Amino acid sequence: MEKKIWAIGGGKGGVGKSYVAGNLGILLAQKGNNVVLADLDLGGANLHTWLGVSNPIKGITEFIERDIPDIKKLLIPTDMPGLRLISGAKDGVEIANMKHTQKRRFVSALRQLDADYIVIDLGAGTAYNTVDFFLLADTQIIIVIPEPTSIENAYRFLKNSFYRQILHNSEKFRMKSTIKNILRKDNPFNINTPKQLIAYLNKLGGNAAVFIEEQQQLFIPSIILNQVRSEKEKRIGVAMEKACLKYFNLNVKISGYLDFDETVRQSVIDREPLAKNSLESVPVKQLSIICEKLLQEEKERTKKNNLLSQLAL
Repeated sequence: MEKKIWAIGGGKGGVGKSYVAGNLGILLAQKGNNVVLADLDLGGANLHTWLGVSNPIKGITEFIERDIPDIKKLLIPTDMPGLRLISGAKDGVEIANMKHTQKRRFVSALRQLDADYIVIDLGAGTAYNTVDFFLLADTQIIIVIPEPTSIENAYRFLKNSFYRQILHNSEKFRMKSTIKNILRKDNPFNINTPKQLIAYLNKLGGNAAVFIEEQQQLFIPSIILNQVRSEKEKRIGVAMEKACLKYFNLNVKISGYLDFDETVRQSVIDREPLAKNSLESVPVKQLSIICEKLLQEEKERTKKNNLLSQLAL
């Protein structure tokens, strides 16, 4: 099986990215997969603490700066079968401005690991590091809680990620200068949203229309709504789907909901992931449903991509 990278991101801190990333990693390992959890919350990494791993000596910085050229030497075993960790605990300012080539080298190295899945826990916000690692993943997941600030930041994260993807991919279509000009805040085309950008490139036709259609098909992030307390809050997920389509012209899907549960906070305090010892708890049952849905969506994407590849031959 071709190894897959899942990235867990979001625009706001404190929404449960590490909780979701860690438990999804455990659930994948429990299915018999070899899983690596990579903590890319640079400057604020704490996944090791949550997993009960003390004081990692080596982290991502040593690989990026080539002090440790073999990424396998960064792998830290956990007490859960099939699950290992790459820590970012010692990393901070020195890798805050990684070049895109360094990020690609890191992701390429991750893909060489003996693992079926690499689950990346990203930091909050829309810094280039965070967005680029999000885009380099096969499955892109945004964690949102039903609060106005989290929802607003999620929309901003989606918008910036789509723009960043377009900028990166425009070169092979020989459109980089055009896209750069369009993405300027003071652009002369009065383009302020992904929907306006998509409409403008479609209107140009030809190469531009082909390019933007491809980018829309490539950009398929999922949203997990966390800390849900009511049916009213649950409906926020569907509302976000509709808003992304209406105002951004982007197809963003809800992969599931996680109810607010005090046992989640207690598991963090106890440094005992729920998926490790509480398989019958409501949070783990909900996470298991989400995991299955993500795996099914991944299977369907692979099938579709294989079919497109055959048609292109």
